[in-house]
Amino acid sequence: MRADDDFPGGNGLIEQVDGRIDVRPDLRDTIGTWFYWCFRVRDGAGRRIRVRVSGEPHTPIGPGGPAVSTDAGRSWRWLGNDALAGDEFVFDAPHDGDEIRFSFGMPYTASDLTAFLDRHADDPRLERRELTRSEHGRPVELLVLRSTAEEPHHRVLLTCRHHACEMMASHVLEGALDELLAVADPVTRWLASRVEFVVLPFVDVDGVEEGDQGKNRAPHDHGRDYAAEDGRYAAVRAVRDLVRATRFDVVLDLHCPNMTGPTSERIYFVGSPDMENWAAVQSLSRELERGAKGLPYHRANDLPFGTSWNVEGNYTARDGSDRPQQSIGLFLDGMSDVGTHAILEVPYASAEGVQVDTGSARAFGADLAHAIGRHLRTSMPMEARAE
Repeated sequence: MRADDDFPGGNGLIEQVDGRIDVRPDLRDTIGTWFYWCFRVRDGAGRRIRVRVSGEPHTPIGPGGPAVSTDAGRSWRWLGNDALAGDEFVFDAPHDGDEIRFSFGMPYTASDLTAFLDRHADDPRLERRELTRSEHGRPVELLVLRSTAEEPHHRVLLTCRHHACEMMASHVLEGALDELLAVADPVTRWLASRVEFVVLPFVDVDGVEEGDQGKNRAPHDHGRDYAAEDGRYAAVRAVRDLVRATRFDVVLDLHCPNMTGPTSERIYFVGSPDMENWAAVQSLSRELERGAKGLPYHRANDLPFGTSWNVEGNYTARDGSDRPQQSIGLFLDGMSDVGTHAILEVPYASAEGVQVDTGSARAFGADLAHAIGRHLRTSMPMEARAE
């Protein structure tokens, strides 16, 4: 039986001790601690696999227990807390289980995006472009979902994976795109006829593929790189150029929260200090609350600026330096020609007691697509709302 993390998205410092696999998150260039790990076991078919997961300040296993894949990462399920005994879990590998993967969450990497694009390869509305190249030479993908109008009435920008490990947000994004491409109801038909969607699936594509935490990367991560004109990361510089060159009516940046704490198991919008924008976000949030079925969402869980972790001091350099740091939300606050913009946090495993998995996350993504459509329609003059 062999254990390793040598595959896209893999992360783990692994040691095999007396038939047990010991793993802890590989923090690499992370300032402080974080919790993402993902590894595989080969030559373990038909065997009982025993794993101990360690980390500081707490064992990095979420409320759904570990996630497991028996098909090399193509599909995932939660093992549940019944498989846990403290910081250990056991898994009885099937006899045909030539490769078993275990993870803190349910990974989404470039191969998942390729599978999604292959499913929609014949849809002429979906265009795949390259926004820029990453620091390690990978293409930073940009997807355009064109409207059927010669010139769209609105444009929406959706970004994801500013922090590489926040994989459940990608399942939400895929669910939204699937719903938009299906065009199966009045809202999505209206969107298809009037709205162009621009999508960045992986802002930190290197971190996603290399299995980095991404969060709190030294000296700062992609999510805090919007302050300086000569930002550290090519993808962030390209996003800045994109939003300066294009008028977007909605910009949503999808994230996942911490694994512990009062905001870790709920879906919420992160509040902006720009009160006019926050009022617009609350209009969008009302539409989302009204139509959320895939996962529970309640506006009361939103995090206004100045509460919990969403305070000015959280946007300063983590290493004690005076380097300016800024999120995409705060960057957009400083622009005059941008519409509703917000960061949306979706938990890794549990939302108000409801299990978050690939299916429920994608269903919530469909709810989000509808909420965007209703928000855009209600913000338009009455004569322009009809299909």
